[in-house]
Amino acid sequence: MSMPAHQPVVFSPYTQEYVVLANGLRIVPEAKQHRASCYSQSAWQNMLRGRLPQGGKPIILRNPEDYLSYAEICTLEQLNNRTKTDAYEFLCVQMPREIYVNGHVERTTNSYTLDSSAANQLRKLLRESFIRVFLDFETRNRIFAQANNIHRSDVEIMERFFMEYDIPVSHDLNERETLRRLKQRWHNEATYLASSPAIIKDGLVSRIDEHELTGGRPKYDGED
Repeated sequence: MSMPAHQPVVFSPYTQEYVVLANGLRIVPEAKQHRASCYSQSAWQNMLRGRLPQGGKPIILRNPEDYLSYAEICTLEQLNNRTKTDAYEFLCVQMPREIYVNGHVERTTNSYTLDSSAANQLRKLLRESFIRVFLDFETRNRIFAQANNIHRSDVEIMERFFMEYDIPVSHDLNERETLRRLKQRWHNEATYLASSPAIIKDGLVSRIDEHELTGGRPKYDGED
């Protein structure tokens, strides 16, 4: 289910995403925030009104009630629009009210935003989470299809998954081929994540016991 663009995503304090937010928030000059493609609330409000992130007179006429598009931000920031499409979207994220800086508590304001490193780390976490959700959805579809003796193609599963997030799809053959390639890319990324102990960061998953290499039954504590 999709959510309104202006409604902020709220992360639990017990998630990796929240930790990235709490450790990565900085006061970055509005004119430099495009480097991270992550904007503070004050810069965003200026751009909603067609101004530069740092304010000034409006450059473009727009309704501030409409969510900003990637193309509009490229116009305001004089950046190269690499996609010429709506492939990029901005996500509204709720900040922690307080963060720890150099051993003391600091209240955040609408001038705080993420630096480049933290913004990229958060995007990476969200992408990996999205892929895991898709793989879970795909697995449940395959189990259901097998139990009911029906065939459900990879593309059909992806289309059903996109419906969950109100992402429009069509029956255009080129678009369906793109979906097929996208699915394969996600599977490749998932395979990499599952085979990399440095990313798993879970010793119970990445540990290899002797019996797994040599065969036989596992040995437990207290057994000879």
